[in-house]
Amino acid sequence: MAPTSPVVARWELSYRTRKRKDELGITGPQIAKALKFSPTYWPKVERDQRILKEDKLIELLQFLGFGEDEQADLVEARRLAGQRGWWSEYEGLFSEQQLRLFGMEYGAEEISTVESVLIPGLLQTEEYARALITGDTAFIRQIEVQQRVEARLKRQERLTGEDPLRLNVVVSEAALRQQTGGPEVLGNQLRHLVSMIEQNHDTIDFRVLPFTSTVGAIRGCSTFHILDFARPLLPTLGWSEVPAHDELVEDQQRIRNMTIVFGHLQKESLSREDSLELISKIVELGT
Repeated sequence: MAPTSPVVARWELSYRTRKRKDELGITGPQIAKALKFSPTYWPKVERDQRILKEDKLIELLQFLGFGEDEQADLVEARRLAGQRGWWSEYEGLFSEQQLRLFGMEYGAEEISTVESVLIPGLLQTEEYARALITGDTAFIRQIEVQQRVEARLKRQERLTGEDPLRLNVVVSEAALRQQTGGPEVLGNQLRHLVSMIEQNHDTIDFRVLPFTSTVGAIRGCSTFHILDFARPLLPTLGWSEVPAHDELVEDQQRIRNMTIVFGHLQKESLSREDSLELISKIVELGT
């Protein structure tokens, strides 16, 4: 079971109440009137921007017809939502959307990732991450670099422990050859990658789409992640990343499209064993 994340708990609370409201055909104004909310307050609750006090939450759950067990479950979710995750230490450094991603990532059971020219953040060495972050001077001040590197390494803790995150990755061969940080940094990064893949065979599935592939989709593909959660009541989430704009994706049609693209790229990639062999060969020959 993935660790408890306040961000996931908060999202579950808003998602399940919103879903029940829609299933019953109840409108926001009807809820606001019944629970004596101001017209502007309920939309903030529905968008996960406010957490109701416990008495008001129970009143809402009863109004929406939740059973006693469901009510107890959601009251507990409210309690968990009030806690603070490690990412709260970095408020002001990252956008609200990025902080939400860290919280969702922490509470996810499985993540599938596509990267075209970079090693995914969850598998980066400190030096590789620093080279990337230091080079992003258009958006990041130099004084922030160390904190951002620390946050990236903190995210990686989900890959180990009693219940590690399952990680499925597809990268272009370009990610293995792009001289990020120079030959030494890249070489150490690839050796780290080999070590992580070998030591976490049951939880890390790393595939490379080679230059010889005729599939061109990954070249025009933005970075994206697909996040799945252990609780069956929660849907899959997506994360889309393009220059100057990142967003969590809840629209299920967009997520289905991401899933189709990921499956296609994974199918066209080298096997896990052949991907590992290619990385090892690049290290042996020198980057």
